Amino acid sequence: MFTETSFENVVIDYLKELGYEYAHGSELVKEDKEVLLLDRLKQALIRLNPNVPISSLSEAIRVMKNFDTNDVFTNNKTFHQYLTEGIEISDFIDGKTEYYRVNLIDYDNPSNNDFLVVNQLEITEDGGKKIPDVFVYINGIPLIVMELKSTSREEVTIEDAYKQLMNYKNVHIPSLFYYNAFLVISDGVETKAGTITASFDRFMSWKKVNPEDDSAMYQNRWLESLMFGLFHQPRLLDVMKNFILFTPKAKIMAQYHQYYGMKKAIASCEKAVHGDGRAGVVWHTQGSGKSFSMTFLAGNLVKSQSLNNPTLLVITDRNDLDGQLFETFKSASDFLRQTPVRMDSRQEVKDFLGNRQTGGIVFSTIQKFVEETGLLSERRNIVVMVDEAHRTQYGLDGKFDLDKGETKYGYAKYLREALPNATYIAFTGTPIETTDKSTYGVFGDLIDVYDMTQAVDDGATVKIYYESRLAKVQLDERKLQEIDDEYWSMQVNEGVEDYVVEQSQKQMSRMEQIITHPQRIREVVSDLIEHYEQRQDLVAGKAMIVAYSRKAAWAMYQEIMAQRPEWKNKVRMVMTSNNQDEEEMAKLIGNKNTQKQYEAEFRDVNSDFKIVIVVDMWLTGFDVPSLDTMYIDKPMKAHNLMQAIARVNRVYEGKTGGLVVDYIGLKKELFDALKTYTNRDQDKIQENEEAKRLALDYIEVLRNMFHYFDYSDFFTESDRRRYELIRDGAEYVQLNEKRKAQFMDTTKRLKDVFKICTSLLEKEMKQEISYFIAVRSFIMKTNKTGTPDLKEVNHRISKMLEEAILGDEVLVLSEAGSSDNFDLLTEENLQKLQAMPQKNIAANILMRVMKEKVDSLKKVNLVKSKEFSEKLQRILEQYNNRHDEEDVYVVLEELIKLKDAILISIEEGTQLDLTYEEKAFFDVLTEDLEILETMDREILLTIAKDLAKVINDTIKETGDEWYKSERAQAKMRTKIKRLLRKYDYPPNKSEQAINHVLEQAELQCMSMR
Repeated sequence: MFTETSFENVVIDYLKELGYEYAHGSELVKEDKEVLLLDRLKQALIRLNPNVPISSLSEAIRVMKNFDTNDVFTNNKTFHQYLTEGIEISDFIDGKTEYYRVNLIDYDNPSNNDFLVVNQLEITEDGGKKIPDVFVYINGIPLIVMELKSTSREEVTIEDAYKQLMNYKNVHIPSLFYYNAFLVISDGVETKAGTITASFDRFMSWKKVNPEDDSAMYQNRWLESLMFGLFHQPRLLDVMKNFILFTPKAKIMAQYHQYYGMKKAIASCEKAVHGDGRAGVVWHTQGSGKSFSMTFLAGNLVKSQSLNNPTLLVITDRNDLDGQLFETFKSASDFLRQTPVRMDSRQEVKDFLGNRQTGGIVFSTIQKFVEETGLLSERRNIVVMVDEAHRTQYGLDGKFDLDKGETKYGYAKYLREALPNATYIAFTGTPIETTDKSTYGVFGDLIDVYDMTQAVDDGATVKIYYESRLAKVQLDERKLQEIDDEYWSMQVNEGVEDYVVEQSQKQMSRMEQIITHPQRIREVVSDLIEHYEQRQDLVAGKAMIVAYSRKAAWAMYQEIMAQRPEWKNKVRMVMTSNNQDEEEMAKLIGNKNTQKQYEAEFRDVNSDFKIVIVVDMWLTGFDVPSLDTMYIDKPMKAHNLMQAIARVNRVYEGKTGGLVVDYIGLKKELFDALKTYTNRDQDKIQENEEAKRLALDYIEVLRNMFHYFDYSDFFTESDRRRYELIRDGAEYVQLNEKRKAQFMDTTKRLKDVFKICTSLLEKEMKQEISYFIAVRSFIMKTNKTGTPDLKEVNHRISKMLEEAILGDEVLVLSEAGSSDNFDLLTEENLQKLQAMPQKNIAANILMRVMKEKVDSLKKVNLVKSKEFSEKLQRILEQYNNRHDEEDVYVVLEELIKLKDAILISIEEGTQLDLTYEEKAFFDVLTEDLEILETMDREILLTIAKDLAKVINDTIKETGDEWYKSERAQAKMRTKIKRLLRKYDYPPNKSEQAINHVLEQAELQCMSMR
């Protein structure tokens, strides 16, 4: 039987392999009540402190043994300071007082320390004797304690190991834990580390040995990854010194993604100081400890010799974000070696930075740099850390304001002009969106990624479940496209300004007249109350309702009170005050002090305040771990949506997951956002280059259009001449309608790609673009009388809105990014679609889903995709030629048959003992039915398997972009040809088969990128 003793031997073997000396507890000479190995400690101190007299070293040992309190946390914090900074000793020598710093660890030379692993060591305290499983002593100090449970006993779990260590700490041998750096628990399957204050949920695996490793390499080998990753001697010392901090109530140790990620960030900052100042972007998902990651980075930058005692400027995008991050930094003042300060005005920031040469940590918001600030400092030892770096960081390049005759810039330009030699690093909890690619141009490349899926796998966050209920305002996809086309047409052909369209989209997307209709509010609130009452006892009963607007929030609150008047102390509204609010609503909202009070109450699991109604506040930067349900009745998308739902993903005792309940129809937006989360390998630079190519094409078109109009003087200093060229250019463009239409369309497209690739364009090119955009703006203004205003735009768009109904469903978001969970092809949903009275909407919904399914098949099986595409096209034609409702019923039946055929096709590979990849090649080989008649089926199966192997081996040799190289393609073709000849595949069929195999292989490679 594999006992705990056997398990101890495994751990000891790992540590011995890492260079640790081993001793059995019975071999050590020490007093029963003593937890320090005094002989080893004294020898180590003599070795590490050669210039310190023995009397001072003896005094240091006395200080280590005697604490002022009996409180474990207080003493542990005190000792951690000794461990990382040394012990200050004063000694009376030769008639005068001398001062020495006694170092307990040599962090610069790990091999100069004494690493010892011990098992079965008896510790006696208050008459009781305990024997923890494994100790790691460094220089005679018991810095790590491990509790191991038998791998072969099902009834004993890793949580039992945690409880045993907590009993040792709290009851039996607390003095042992005065010296503890961290704890390790393991049952052989799971292995985790945590500090003396960490709850069981906060003990975490260490899933990488080296920073470049993929955690999947160590699947089910977490003991090995923690041992060789965390207990590698130089890394262990680094973690203890630089990646453990104390807050007033807790001891925090970096998790593996924080350690490796911040090590990369430190290196990037140190390199950027001597380069262009762009350190890069760190993406660590919401809820994974990003605030502490930033704190660990800050503490290490402060100590970095190459940065020369830097000043840190922490920039946030919103005041509510500023608060939480600032409090995190402030709570770790000891680790940061200074107390951070928050600046409420631009002048304060200017004074702070302008009046010092080194040090200091200051918080501000990007809005402080909304206009030219002037030079604050030319120092290089300033690091700007930006939190949630999205759209607001843009604006290095200007836009010409026709009204004022000047070029306007964004925050980033003014910030960089104020601090031209600073180093900039950005943090984000959500992926940089496809429309936000400028972030990389401003801050540099991606430094590190820790995405939602990995965080859930690691237990750093909990799963988020999605449930759709009463999704009655989700719009039909075709109608949404028609609306987009209508907006585009109004912009290009009728001169509607971008800002008018943006305003209209905001107003129409929320459809307040629908969302706040009393009957709908009544139905939503009734369902919400019923849903909440079924869940309120699951964790702590904490729930958040996200309302569309202030009006909607107030309507929901009033309806809740009407249906549940006894909930008066249970429900609150949290939002900024507004002079337009009616008196009763204003009293409920209160002022800033009221909001602070509500924050404390909502975080308190025992308070009566259980349900909060919000619109924008608390959707970012506000953590309540016990919050487990979010009811959403507000359209959101992309990173704003993902930041909001992350409120329910925090780890909390007894919480198995957070639930997002959708009353507005967010499925499409969630799916689109999740695509960004799960696609880790997007080549952002390549996409920027593509935008640049398009911009250059559009500029060439415009230059040809202006061939007979000289606008070169626009780049001179004369404002009058520039204005005349804008005016005359507008006249030139409008000489005929065809030219005007082409110009308006081309400049609209140019504006859209310019914001993506601006950082890649030369200054002269940007000036030329600003001229064309200024001409466009002039035309817009001269045609103002005939241009639809916001009211007319809204009126026209409102006519195009229609409802589409989707069934209820519960999904695990972290598992939905690349799975089939998000489609509607379940039997239950098909039955709901068939039962819908709106048969045409049902058919359209199913048609769209089937198209997505068939398109996705193309990535894994070219032949079947073609077959099903043809079938779907025939069904579509049948639908388009319908005459009455009966024809729609027939189409629905055909779509369901097609769905069944697709599922059968997918399952065929399993029945044939083929992988998806092998099945795709089998289908290619047998596409010609004559092959099945002339060749043995088993041989064809063998060829398919061999093809998959040959192609994968060749890809490893040539790279996964082999299809872009003629030489690599030729090599691949030759190998396929040899294989087919080996099995006597008909020569007259070979060429077509080879072409299709190559095409299939290319598609599969592209789908994996």
